[in-house]
Amino acid sequence: MRWLGVGGEGEIARGRCKVVRAGDRSIALFNVDGELCATDNTCPHQGGPLGEGDLDGDVVTCPWHNWSYSVRTGSAVATPAVETFDVRTREGRVEVGLDIDDPANGSDADATDVASDAVEDPVFRVLQRLQLGRSLDEVFHNIYTDLQEVIPHDRLGLALLDEASGRLVQVKTESNRPLRLDNGFAARIAGTSLERIMELGEPRSLDDLRAHVEQHPSTWTRLLVEEGMRASLTLPLQVQGRPIGFVFFSSAAPSAFTEAHIASLLLIAGHLSVLIEKGRWVSELAQHHERYRALLDGSQDAIFVCSAADLRFVTFNDNLCDRLGYSYAELAKMSLDDLLPADDRTRVRQHIDDLGTGTGPATFRTSFVRRGGSKMPVGVRVVRSERLGQDVIHAFAHDISELVALREQLDQQAPLPNLVGRNLRMLEVAQLVRQVAPMPTTVLIQGESGTGKEPVARAIHALSDRSDRPFVAVNCAALAEGVLESELFGHEAGAYTGATAARKGRFEAGDTGTVFLDEIGDLGPQMQVKLLRALQESEFERVGSSETITVDVRVIAATNRDLRAAMTDGSFREDLYYRLNVVPILLPPLRERTEDIPLLAEHFVERFRESTGKPIDGFSREALAVLLDHPFPGNVRELENVVEHAFVRCDGASIELEHLPLELTSRPADIVALALAASDPLGALEAELVRRAVDECGGSRERAAKRLGISRTTLWRKLRSADGG
Repeated sequence: MRWLGVGGEGEIARGRCKVVRAGDRSIALFNVDGELCATDNTCPHQGGPLGEGDLDGDVVTCPWHNWSYSVRTGSAVATPAVETFDVRTREGRVEVGLDIDDPANGSDADATDVASDAVEDPVFRVLQRLQLGRSLDEVFHNIYTDLQEVIPHDRLGLALLDEASGRLVQVKTESNRPLRLDNGFAARIAGTSLERIMELGEPRSLDDLRAHVEQHPSTWTRLLVEEGMRASLTLPLQVQGRPIGFVFFSSAAPSAFTEAHIASLLLIAGHLSVLIEKGRWVSELAQHHERYRALLDGSQDAIFVCSAADLRFVTFNDNLCDRLGYSYAELAKMSLDDLLPADDRTRVRQHIDDLGTGTGPATFRTSFVRRGGSKMPVGVRVVRSERLGQDVIHAFAHDISELVALREQLDQQAPLPNLVGRNLRMLEVAQLVRQVAPMPTTVLIQGESGTGKEPVARAIHALSDRSDRPFVAVNCAALAEGVLESELFGHEAGAYTGATAARKGRFEAGDTGTVFLDEIGDLGPQMQVKLLRALQESEFERVGSSETITVDVRVIAATNRDLRAAMTDGSFREDLYYRLNVVPILLPPLRERTEDIPLLAEHFVERFRESTGKPIDGFSREALAVLLDHPFPGNVRELENVVEHAFVRCDGASIELEHLPLELTSRPADIVALALAASDPLGALEAELVRRAVDECGGSRERAAKRLGISRTTLWRKLRSADGG
């Protein structure tokens, strides 16, 4: 028998435990009601640390799997027995007896009644510290710092298995070196050496990572080598036999890890597995990564994360590889600078430097250089943030090659997209559009119905930095005020009768793009207040929700009303008017720009020729003369309808008089004369007036009612009467 001194008498309080190490063996010493009992610290089931378990009387329960043992006899409660040791107290000194055949006795195993001191187990101290961790971040940091005295290492990584995708995801990292293999990096485990380690549940020690990566190439190992790591120890994590991931210890020194290190760290790995499972961290991290992975893999954009310091890629999705023609391994060695044209690197770097941490997003355009040297025009949206102390850039890049090609085509065909004309006032409008488009300024477009307010808004959007982002148009007069609030700002499920599901509003749909609010003058007082807040603060709440939503939208508004007069009579808020009227654009009616009628007519001919496939060249001289003589109360929209009507009726190469609508080729009878010839002159006059009001308001009964000074109900009744209803 060999006796090992484990401390002084009275050192261990009742119900408490002390763990010591004797050779390769870990021994737990318990105080059971004043009686000292010693057992093997390793649970016979899966190696759980009994010293960390709860002691109830003389029964200790393993913290990993809740299996219980008597520390007096070693007998198990429905589990395999645990080994026990004799304990004695001599001259105030507590000693544990080991059999002479026990390998923990070392070279003096044949000695009897020889006392020596055991060493307190430093791993046990680490395990005690782990119990104090309130989060996975704290637990992981404690492992990294506290184990340095036991097993020196330069890097500690935790990777969990995402069962849905079969990928191993790096979720926690501590290192004294700049990171290349950072959190969020994911790789498939199928067919790799890690899959075999996971199946066997056995650790793996690599003495030379450089040699290993040459023989077994993998991005994961290559990134570790690039960080300066030379040796690694991989420990599988399991909970009740189910693999959940790995913990990786890495060192800048080759051959840094020994068999003794492995024995100690297996205990740490088992303890960490239980803490992760009990803290539900596996589920939380897996769900977080599932959302992140769905964003990366499901998006049509090329998405990447890079270091803000040197712009080296941290992670990226497959779209970036596919669009540029690089393999994953090639792109992982590169930085954002490597993809940028040399003459644009400074500008892009300035965009990123101007973006503060936690702010944004910012958008800009550039080009990425493909593997073959060709350039791909891209629109890039970036957000800068801090991840585990590292300043990083999250970027979404979308291919705008088709948009650029279309823009070049439009520039060749017309002074501005969507705007056609040589009238002096229209040329001034075009110039103002060019000036205001690059600015984030709110624009108010005014003009009669059909003058082309939406095409002007689209031209501003097309020439802005937001051209590759959404353009969302809303007709404010087409919806009742209660419905309009939900349309603009969205609603939550149950917000009102019929709202069975949550729905995003137009402002959310137009985030990072442009929202066009047509007929803004028809907003009611309550909606004016809510719109003003959205314009001033860029935030709002969905109907039925108190959660504030922030968006980045440019607002372009339009109206055919005199908002100054409405502001004077109190029907339109003064503060909202001045918020909208930063840059006013006034569109002339078509009757005041008749010189543009031939150009517009030819523009529409080209459009319908392409859409219908009819080989129509244009208008005859007589038909064009009729167009020039017509007042076009419906303005450009009416002219477009006339050309479409003519295309339906024309089967030749030229549009003739007979192809035009009847109201253009025959002078309309006087409305009063027609009314006087009817049996009910006043009723006929009123019916025609109501019909024309609705027609001139583009079919909007609400606007027609306002124009006539009557309620919508009265207008509806008069229309029914006029139609014989």
